[in-house]
Amino acid sequence: MIDLKDAAAFLRLCETSNLTRTATLCNVSPSTLSRTLNKLERELNAKLCIRDKKGIFITEAGRKFEAFAKKTLNAYSELESELDSGVGAVSGVIKIYCSVTASYLFIPRLLNELHLTAPNLEIKLETGDPADALHKLDDTKYDFVISALPNDVPSEIQYVDLVTFPLILIAPKKPRFSVTTDLSDPDLSLTPFVMPEKGQLRYEVEKYFTSQEITPHIYSEVSGHEAIVSLTALGFGVSVVPRLVYEISPFKNDVVVIKDLPWSNFRVALCNLKSRSKDKKIKVVHELAKRLAPSFSPDLTRRRSDTGIM
Repeated sequence: MIDLKDAAAFLRLCETSNLTRTATLCNVSPSTLSRTLNKLERELNAKLCIRDKKGIFITEAGRKFEAFAKKTLNAYSELESELDSGVGAVSGVIKIYCSVTASYLFIPRLLNELHLTAPNLEIKLETGDPADALHKLDDTKYDFVISALPNDVPSEIQYVDLVTFPLILIAPKKPRFSVTTDLSDPDLSLTPFVMPEKGQLRYEVEKYFTSQEITPHIYSEVSGHEAIVSLTALGFGVSVVPRLVYEISPFKNDVVVIKDLPWSNFRVALCNLKSRSKDKKIKVVHELAKRLAPSFSPDLTRRRSDTGIM
């Protein structure tokens, strides 16, 4: 007889493709998770995954069991909902605001894990300029935002650090401006610069210019980190962007990375108001994010390794 917890563990493995990170999500040791996988394979008399130094490969039998496990756990969740008296149940809607990049990198795992741990919670997502994220918490319709943290986090904000990463200086492969300087080491007082309009990225870029005693030649001020990469790729100037945004951009092959900026403290976090921290829905998502947080940095490292990005 298949244990539902074992089935849920296998679904997490299918999502992470990593034994150690799956064990963390399941609150067990890697050896315990290995025994769970061996037990499932014995019960099903089939090889569900192949484990080697490169990671986890889900077999055809494993994909069939994945589909069965999803269907079974969904049915069980619906049954729980029908039978539950409502006492102690966590249900309702959570609304999250974040950038497009954050929606690619963090939301899928958050939704997947939330579906397994709190199936009666519904998530609504809105994407937009990350510079606006923290201010969105002033609007009661938003429960959480994924945002870069300022150096001094407002006292009313509760947060869970997700990742910390560097900012990078990028240039177009095919500039539309007349090149009066070496783009491998551009003079930013002469080279057109695509500037973030506002937010933490604007603060960090201005801090960099001040530290280098540079008065930039600003070509354009842009809302949204993804749009900065796009405008740079089109050849209108050089820019500074979060490495995460560059790595996931469809335009990354049209720009070159000149260098990392000399700090790596651009922190991205899941944030909510402390005044709402006792709300059951808020508490469930906050605690879930704390448990998931250690898994994001290794995934981003793997992404860079898989794509040859250093």
